[in-house]
Amino acid sequence: MIFIAKDIRAERVNLLMNDYASGLPSPLSFIGLADAIVRDLGLTPWSARVIPVLHHVCASVGRTKPEMERKHGAFMPIETMEDLVGTVDLSLVLDIPQCESASDIAGSLMRRRVAGGIIQNERIEVDAVAKDGSAFRHLRRGYAMLAPNENESDKCMTSNGDQSGFAHILEILFPDERLPGSGWFVPVAAGYHLLEDPDRVPERIRRRDSTVPHVFAEPLLGMAELVSIRNRRLTDRTGEHFTALFWSWHVDGDRIVGHQAYLSNSIQKEENIAHG
Repeated sequence: MIFIAKDIRAERVNLLMNDYASGLPSPLSFIGLADAIVRDLGLTPWSARVIPVLHHVCASVGRTKPEMERKHGAFMPIETMEDLVGTVDLSLVLDIPQCESASDIAGSLMRRRVAGGIIQNERIEVDAVAKDGSAFRHLRRGYAMLAPNENESDKCMTSNGDQSGFAHILEILFPDERLPGSGWFVPVAAGYHLLEDPDRVPERIRRRDSTVPHVFAEPLLGMAELVSIRNRRLTDRTGEHFTALFWSWHVDGDRIVGHQAYLSNSIQKEENIAHG
């Protein structure tokens, strides 16, 4: 059983994904939201999966410079300038193992945060739907944010800041010719490359979870595709082809990514070895 949470509005959503991508909420933030629901309901952590559907994203227009004031013989900022945040209208397709109650999910979503932005709804409608592409027919127009197709290895590549990786990703994002029926590829936060061994890091103070070690990592840049929810590439999906659309955490050695497609590229694995 899967669930659809419809027409969620969140304000002051962080639109800075990582050091390399901005303009949309990170797909990783939706996995975090799904995991928060799982933990709130007392289910198995890290088990939730999600497909975000974006209906509208409006970036806030904030100050470009903080106001200054003379202090201690020097001009100093007296406010923090606004980061790239915005208002986002979205829906979520959720796969929550062991959960059979739409009302429990609706209750858990209330006043939660999406990428740091607080959900504003006074009521959230959550429905149980069939586990296939027909789920998208229950939503108003929007774009599903999807990881690359695992069969297209060139689009599954991730980069942790190297010039050749950036160049390859830019070629995909800005093609000379866009094929009919294709979605729009966008840069996204794909996950993390660990810089330390979690089993050997020292116990650091002020960490958020006493059972999870604090490990320094660098961000990974990847690609995702925005596909209209009216596209038959989505609505006709069934079985494994449908379940492959969901974002969830996957671990491979020193890499933690938001979708298994990002693990299928051998070029990236060689790059990680070269970077230590």
